[in-house]
Amino acid sequence: MKILECNTIDIAPTISRLLKIPMVPPTGRPIPEVESYAKERGCKRAVIIVVDSLGYSLYKYFSPIMKNLTKIAEKGLLFRCKSPATITSPAIASIFTGYLPEEHNIYSTADIYTERTKDSENPKLKSIMEWAYRSGMKASAVIESEGAESFRGRIKDFYGVPDSEDILDYDLHITNYALRALEENPDILAVHLRTLDRFSHRAESWKELEKAAKFVDENLGEIYRHAEKGTTFFICGDHTIHGGKKWLKSAEGEHIKNYRQNFVALIVACNKET
Repeated sequence: MKILECNTIDIAPTISRLLKIPMVPPTGRPIPEVESYAKERGCKRAVIIVVDSLGYSLYKYFSPIMKNLTKIAEKGLLFRCKSPATITSPAIASIFTGYLPEEHNIYSTADIYTERTKDSENPKLKSIMEWAYRSGMKASAVIESEGAESFRGRIKDFYGVPDSEDILDYDLHITNYALRALEENPDILAVHLRTLDRFSHRAESWKELEKAAKFVDENLGEIYRHAEKGTTFFICGDHTIHGGKKWLKSAEGEHIKNYRQNFVALIVACNKET
């Protein structure tokens, strides 16, 4: 079976093409396979869900227990997707903007505010949600509070959840806000789930990490089921799992290669089909 490949900076321009969102063409390019897939199904909306630390090999390993995500992938497309950053802030900025880290210069949440102060109209700092809102579409984001505040004045609807030591409770709040956002029928919604990443830092066994994967999968299923029919989901990792020495002790060659090259999973699926 041929492995489809892309780069995370290709996600924003792909959504721009599918939803006809005007934006300054970024470094990333639309993904032809996604264009064909979504157009055939007449999908008119998009949901981006960033699953923190969902590397490609980790997804393949956990696919038997991530039953919701596996079913979604079976209806759509699975990509081995190159991420240009190994930490969250620059990686997510690249997903949302379509630019490489050295172009948008976002390496921490604080950098968003600093860079925008320098040039608030820099197209490399504008997310696909902002481009959508500027064109009169309904855009929403559900992320950690400090990052959410960066959308103030740039999109109308955004929800922030304060960081918490209880990451399961945190992601549950993220999911509940995502469901609330979907009630408003946005044209584009962005969501960031963090449980898998937090567990990768703190857990000591695969059993604990499996618990995190199952929890994330439940949240993904809830969001997917509540979205209006005709929505294209872009479910992707931002970087491979942290703590490689701990988690790759018994890994084989291909898994190590995927980790070192920072390949994440990208699942694209339209929920038009039940």
